Amino acid sequence: MVREELAKGYESFREATAKLSAEKNAKLYVYFIGERDATGTNWCKDCNEAEPVFAQAIKDYADKDSIILRVEVGNMLAWADKENPFHTDSDLRLEEIPTLMRWKTVLHLHGNQCKQTELLELLFHEEDD
Repeated sequence: MVREELAKGYESFREATAKLSAEKNAKLYVYFIGERDATGTNWCKDCNEAEPVFAQAIKDYADKDSIILRVEVGNMLAWADKENPFHTDSDLRLEEIPTLMRWKTVLHLHGNQCKQTELLELLFHEEDD
């Protein structure tokens, strides 16, 4: 069964990826989104639009041993800061959200690509090199 985890902020993201990437036979996907409020609404319009498509793609295409780590990158002001560690981290260099990546691979989708079922299917079905 697909497991979903949540990390809020950069330090939580780093701790979670270190722990989860050590799990054997699991495919780790990291999904970067804006911070959600108490009602679950995201300040990022694109993230809200992508959410139902992404959720359905997980059900339809993700392997049962997949781990989905949702990472909230902060509020709108934090995301806009050019010194935000999600922007400056040499492993990430995130420029837009939502962004979905297969951890430690070159496989990734950005922005409107995260709303396209066909691209999500391809990413979830791509094999390891």
